[in-house]
Amino acid sequence: MKRIIIYIPILVLSIQSCQNKDNNQLKNSSVIKSDSINKGGVNIDSKAQIELVKNFMKWYIENLDKLYKFKTIGGGESVAENEEPKNYFVNFSEVEKYIVALKQSGFLTENFLKNEKQTFIDGDKYFKENPENDGPPYGFDYDRFFFTQETFEEDLPNIEKIKYVVNQKDSFNSEVKFYLPICGINYKYSLKNIDRKWFIDKIESVN
Repeated sequence: MKRIIIYIPILVLSIQSCQNKDNNQLKNSSVIKSDSINKGGVNIDSKAQIELVKNFMKWYIENLDKLYKFKTIGGGESVAENEEPKNYFVNFSEVEKYIVALKQSGFLTENFLKNEKQTFIDGDKYFKENPENDGPPYGFDYDRFFFTQETFEEDLPNIEKIKYVVNQKDSFNSEVKFYLPICGINYKYSLKNIDRKWFIDKIESVN
């Protein structure tokens, strides 16, 4: 959708003055709107989008123990004495429980959940084509939402302090970008507006 900007010569100086004030305010704000111009009447609700992202991260960190209890990947070296380790495999009954737990959070789209399940389907195919039982299971050796093998829970206090960049594409699609200092990673959350409510459709790490 093209951005519509109407220039009124008499107001140019006034607008520039307001923009300068806004820029100064952003320095002390936790919200940055990278596209704050009303595009064809689109209602840009940055606060709701940012709260969604923050609340999901908080929920995820608070529910880590519960989510990690689902034994979605079987096999490996953890076996009884005198037993040969089984090759890695995907335990789909546990995957279903894991997906249900994610869905119950209320933050994610059905498309997100579908893609998350597809990751396990792809992983199962890889394990069958490349049998292994030693070392971390390929593709599942890092946290799937924070994209790191390191401890990321320490970034929890920073969730309220960091700056968020909102880039709303239209009434139904938006992006929220931010950087977590302890993780050292830039993130992009793609959002969908469904029935007038924002949901997370995709989570990525970006350069």
